[in-house]
Amino acid sequence: MSPAIDLAGDPHTERLHPAAAYALSLLMVAGATLAAVLVDRMQTIPNLSLVFVLPVVIAAVSFGWGPALAAAIGGVLAFNFFLIAPIYSLNVADPANLWALMLLLITAAIVSAVAAQSRRRAVEARKAVDQATALQALARNLVAASGGQGAAAASAEALARLFQAPAVVLLQQDELAVAGRAGDRDLTAADLEAAGWALAARMPTRGGAYPVEGAAYDFWPVVTPQRQQAVIGVAISHAETGRPASPERLVEIVSGYLAVALDREAYAAQVLDSRVEVASERLKADLLAAVSHDLKTPLSTVLFTLQSLQKFAETHDAKTRAELLTLAETETARLSAMLGNLLDMNRLDAGAVVVKTAAVEPAELTAEALRSAAMALADRQVVNEVRPGAAPMMVDASLFETALANVLENAAKYAPAGSKIWVRNGAGRGAGWIEVEDEGPGFPEAIEPLFEKFSRGVSGDGRPPGTGLGLSIARGFLEAQGGRVEAQNRAGGRGARVRLSAPLARALPAPA
Repeated sequence: MSPAIDLAGDPHTERLHPAAAYALSLLMVAGATLAAVLVDRMQTIPNLSLVFVLPVVIAAVSFGWGPALAAAIGGVLAFNFFLIAPIYSLNVADPANLWALMLLLITAAIVSAVAAQSRRRAVEARKAVDQATALQALARNLVAASGGQGAAAASAEALARLFQAPAVVLLQQDELAVAGRAGDRDLTAADLEAAGWALAARMPTRGGAYPVEGAAYDFWPVVTPQRQQAVIGVAISHAETGRPASPERLVEIVSGYLAVALDREAYAAQVLDSRVEVASERLKADLLAAVSHDLKTPLSTVLFTLQSLQKFAETHDAKTRAELLTLAETETARLSAMLGNLLDMNRLDAGAVVVKTAAVEPAELTAEALRSAAMALADRQVVNEVRPGAAPMMVDASLFETALANVLENAAKYAPAGSKIWVRNGAGRGAGWIEVEDEGPGFPEAIEPLFEKFSRGVSGDGRPPGTGLGLSIARGFLEAQGGRVEAQNRAGGRGARVRLSAPLARALPAPA
């Protein structure tokens, strides 16, 4: 909590008990009397009564009009008793001295009134400055606050500074609970009951009064346009002395700031929900666009093949039947691969990928991936430069092989028929890698978006078949086991290179 600011007056003098203020005023009169008596015995000075104006001015500036008037009366009596003949008596022998005493009293009263008025104005100006400073700090803290808890804590701190009393802010979520508190006064069961009543009735309550007399806090309900609900509490009713005459003005300002902060969080949540909804709809649209055409083609081919074999079985020779069955098998495998990718992406999105790493040689991973992608690589020249004996990598073999097969199939989609596809491996700095190079058109300038779901390297009707999930699945599977996927164009601007890296089972020294 920030240092407290006394808004009722001077931080030191206003905290004095009234009796202490009067006592100090009379003590200053006694000091002035002693000084006047000593000066009078040393030499005769005209207008010695002006010495008694000094404590009046000091009392008026420090304590207010009441103690100043007491100092004026005390000064007149002391001047009469100690300095006007007959001394040590309140009798006045010379009528001129009586007029002097009356003039001293009137002068002291006027001076005290003027000084007290100046003091009140100074106190009000200081109060306005302190309130503005506290509210400015509240606005700044609310801007930086994160969530309803932060806004409630900042509001409670501001209320405690403004009223010099314990303050609390409760938020209504599943139930009404304390979200921010400043001061050393804990909430009792009666306080919580009063806060709940204030929120339910939409009316403020006063501590120690109806409807909950046992409550120590005054409570004000806060309901925002977005139906966010809160209760502000300040413990200002435990003592009538010093209670603000109309605390509602400051409470309304703080509650307005708090309402804006709470609605800001509500609006942010709404925006986030809207973005999630838009992203979900976009995902559905992308999925529909990806599978509607690419699933329709193999299904149509399989259906045509089966119908042809059924209707014209007697007219087809053995070679034709074999070709039709091979075509059906190819399209079925292609369909199975697309559905497999969709299921793999669903596993990644759901966080259901289970990783079981073990030491596996790159040659084994490459051989299995090439077998999985054999159909897609059928009319490409695959140059496998991965040889047995390389340092094993710590990977989940199934996930790594699936990722590598997706990269190989992706290369086959974009590389021209008859072109070469290279598979190489290497190691360095504690990691091993397997990379795939092709002679296709290469990646566009922005490579990173190609790793997003349903992203294609070519747009329009001329794009290769597939769901656009290959690179996304490869990255997801590699990152799940502590690896990474990097993509770039080959030197010379023709073809692409994709590298899959994973930790080595035994770290190799960094190359010199």
